[in-house]
Amino acid sequence: MKALLYETYGGPEVLHVAERPIPELRPGDALVRVHAATVGLGDCKIRAGLLQHFFRVTLPNIPGRYGSGEVAAVGTDASTIGVGDAVVFAALPAESGSAAEYVRVLAEKTALKPRDLGHVETASLIQGATCDYICLVEVGQVASGHRVLIHGAAGAVGSACVELARHRGAAITVTCREIDRDYVRSLGADRVLAFDREDFAACVRDQDVVIDLLGGDVHRRSYGVLRRGGRLVYLNASPFENRGAEFGVAVLNAVIDNRGTVLDAVCRLAERGVFAPKVGTVLPFADGVAAHRLVEAGAIKRGRVVLRII
Repeated sequence: MKALLYETYGGPEVLHVAERPIPELRPGDALVRVHAATVGLGDCKIRAGLLQHFFRVTLPNIPGRYGSGEVAAVGTDASTIGVGDAVVFAALPAESGSAAEYVRVLAEKTALKPRDLGHVETASLIQGATCDYICLVEVGQVASGHRVLIHGAAGAVGSACVELARHRGAAITVTCREIDRDYVRSLGADRVLAFDREDFAACVRDQDVVIDLLGGDVHRRSYGVLRRGGRLVYLNASPFENRGAEFGVAVLNAVIDNRGTVLDAVCRLAERGVFAPKVGTVLPFADGVAAHRLVEAGAIKRGRVVLRII
């Protein structure tokens, strides 16, 4: 099979397309013929060697964690899906990645893709929606009537947070750039604060939940907008000082573990129109270097960079 891979850590230029053996199945595995793969910032950080303190990968390595495709084969003890099923999947970072014609994944980390969406559309939403579901539902426990502040609401994860918070009946305040104000409001935000023009900490109070996708100074100033007993949920945030005890709030890390149950919940919500596809740009498989460069440069402000494999 053809795969995008790198043999040493480094910049996007270390990536190249090469022939690799099709992965052999183990008990509980599925072999997926990949149609579309998401390129995320985490993929770029792993390729650059910036996450070695969390886990090490075996070189050469195929990047990519999320994708959409068709089941080509299943191993023993993989009874939840069958050959021919159209699925979304989450690959393990240290193993075979999604930027290849075939990927080996645990069957339990797959789910049937949304029926009415194509593979590219599905790949564009699955990562943001998965992160959002864990942040809002499992960790934030957002319910109808809750007051929620979402930072960085114009990004792929932040915008999915707005969509799900709207679906769950929350009162939604968000921060974003002035240029993104109308876009975020169109997603369902009740109140939009442009961080390049307004200070959210001066005009927001008594929130039940804050979703912090930024960290740093934004995190520090978010404590004061929560009610006592509220929840400050953070995901991949810049370093911060935990002041939860001082303000009487819970500071909670949303750990993204990509269980099949979460993938399935997200796909079923997408079928109901809760999550919309977020295609930033689509590139052919051979342009993996360009895709990583776009992501690292932050050149695609809304939506995901997706590689079309077939």
